[in-house]
Amino acid sequence: MKLLRLLAAGFSMSLRRSVAFRVNLVFDVVLAFTGLGTAIAAVLIVFTRADTLAGWSKAEFLVLIGTYQLITGLRTTFIDPNLSWFPETGIREGKLDGYLLQPAPSLFLSSLSLSSPLQLIQVVLGAGVLTWGIGIADRSPGAAGVVSWLVLVVAGTVVTWALSVLLACLAFWAPKLQLDVFYHSAWQLGRYPTDVFARPLRILLTYVFPMALIASVPSTALLRGPQLGVLLAGVLAAAGAAALAALAWRAGLRRYTGATS
Repeated sequence: MKLLRLLAAGFSMSLRRSVAFRVNLVFDVVLAFTGLGTAIAAVLIVFTRADTLAGWSKAEFLVLIGTYQLITGLRTTFIDPNLSWFPETGIREGKLDGYLLQPAPSLFLSSLSLSSPLQLIQVVLGAGVLTWGIGIADRSPGAAGVVSWLVLVVAGTVVTWALSVLLACLAFWAPKLQLDVFYHSAWQLGRYPTDVFARPLRILLTYVFPMALIASVPSTALLRGPQLGVLLAGVLAAAGAAALAALAWRAGLRRYTGATS
């Protein structure tokens, strides 16, 4: 509960800072609509020539895009404002020193204390596209599918946070190493079902760099029905990724000697 109160307090302060620059809200909305509109337009163009693509219907593609956009919104709202600049501000400029002196877990403060509330527009847009896809689907999702989707979305969000923490932890060993470009490029693959990729890349995106858990797996569970094995695998993947991120953070802290050392 203490961490939830800290998260709420950080979000409140970030929101007050964000509304002080109202023009930014207009640009954020325009950019969100542009990015999402481009993705939807590509799907609609494809389905003017085909009924399915790699076994996915138009409705399933829209559900996938909506799920992907929703999780992307959560990432850009709560994770990116903290960890995107961690190698520079946290390690090289010494912001981590201040976090280590606070009476709260340093991992939480470094990865979740700041937020970008205006980016929640992406969550709203994602929910709208998700609703559109469900509305034109051949069958409505059942209660089990909805619950499985929710669980897998939470698992995907946890995995997203853990991957960001793991990449940030590399700064403890290589402060000048920047992998953000690679990470964001790989993230874009999450907007497509893994079935469209060749087998080697599909295995990579499922088991090594689990982009499949971001949108493909939850969307499949929602419209095609849940599978207990997949659901358990998603939960275990989230728990394992979070534990690995925590271990990497502790190992990194043992190497950290402060910005002035």
